[in-house]
Amino acid sequence: MYRTLKQLQDSVQHLIEQQGEDAPVAAWIFTNEDVFVMDDDCNQVKQPREIAENVLSNLDDYDYLYTEIFDCIDNELRELGVIE
Repeated sequence: MYRTLKQLQDSVQHLIEQQGEDAPVAAWIFTNEDVFVMDDDCNQVKQPREIAENVLSNLDDYDYLYTEIFDCIDNELRELGVIE
C-alpha cells in the first residue's frame, strides 16, 4: 500500500495504541530513495519524485508479494508445530 511517511507514522501510532508498543512486527519499507536505475558506471541514479510515487503506488498490483509473505508465515507456523 502506498502511503506518505506521515500516513505511515499515523498508522504505526494507531497500531501501537491497539497492540502495545512491544507488539512484534515485520515490515518492509521502500521510499523514493529505493527507486533508482544504475548508470554505465554502476552509480545509482535516483528518479524524480513523480516517478518514485508512481512506481511505489503500483506495487499494490503485485498480489504475489502478499501471497508469498503469507505463505512464509504459514511455513513458520508449521515449523513451530502450530499448524500441520
